[in-house]
Amino acid sequence: MTAEEIENRIVEWARRRPDVSALVQIGSRVQPGGQVDAWSDLDFQLFSTNPARYRDAGWLAAIAPCWSTHLERTERGVDKLSVVFAGGCEVDLVLMPSRLMKLVYWAMARPAWRGLYPATLRRAIANTRVVVRPGHRVMLGGAAWEKRLAAAANPWPEEAFSAADFEFHVRGFWRHSVWVQKKIARGELRAAARWNHVELMDHLLALLAEEARLAGRPARPEARKAEQWLDARRLRQTDIATCLDAKALARALLAEIELCEEVSCSVAQSGGFAQTDHSAVAAWLRAELDKILARP
Repeated sequence: MTAEEIENRIVEWARRRPDVSALVQIGSRVQPGGQVDAWSDLDFQLFSTNPARYRDAGWLAAIAPCWSTHLERTERGVDKLSVVFAGGCEVDLVLMPSRLMKLVYWAMARPAWRGLYPATLRRAIANTRVVVRPGHRVMLGGAAWEKRLAAAANPWPEEAFSAADFEFHVRGFWRHSVWVQKKIARGELRAAARWNHVELMDHLLALLAEEARLAGRPARPEARKAEQWLDARRLRQTDIATCLDAKALARALLAEIELCEEVSCSVAQSGGFAQTDHSAVAAWLRAELDKILARP
């Protein structure tokens, strides 16, 4: 089945569900300038009065035969059910509670009241705008949901990088750098490589995104479209190769240490943040990594 056929079946299925109040397509297929080809998946937000009932993937067989399904809790705190239908068409369905999202969009349409909103609501608005503002299409829900989602186009103050955010990412980088170095020294190269990509780059990319934002470039989280908002120098510095080799991992960590020192200093100066002195741990790491590089 083609992606278009799967899409039509999902819409028709949703129309028959009394608890489904809206179905919104997101992702590259509905984003202006989005790169769409035969390998592009389908992304939807499914708004329901009882989204938990769709955590069990058995209902997907009513749409088309399934090859595999996977449920996960995303970094934004919502459930995402992913399915690969027969033929290889991949679909992601984010399960959203209708009542809560009505509140999010109501608040999003009133940015002047932002100072009165609790932090959890502001965070929900920021997370929603990340996925909806680049492009969306209301497949089911009518004018009411069209009006709600139109709020994503309104100007909205970005959630500022706080001093606590800055310290969290800088401290996190140095703490996990020590852990990665020890794993390399012990020969636990797979653990070192995994933690390098899972933790170190996550902290670095958060700092790089804030540096770009402070410079007036529209950065996106999770390295999305990073090739568009990193400047030429940062693109070169993040082009770090790793493999399951102790020396290669040591060289990568040294490059990341240099990048963290530069970008944290840049963000601190532009954002007005105080910097904690990590020169001692940096010196120790460089000395230990040099020992690894000096091995025969």
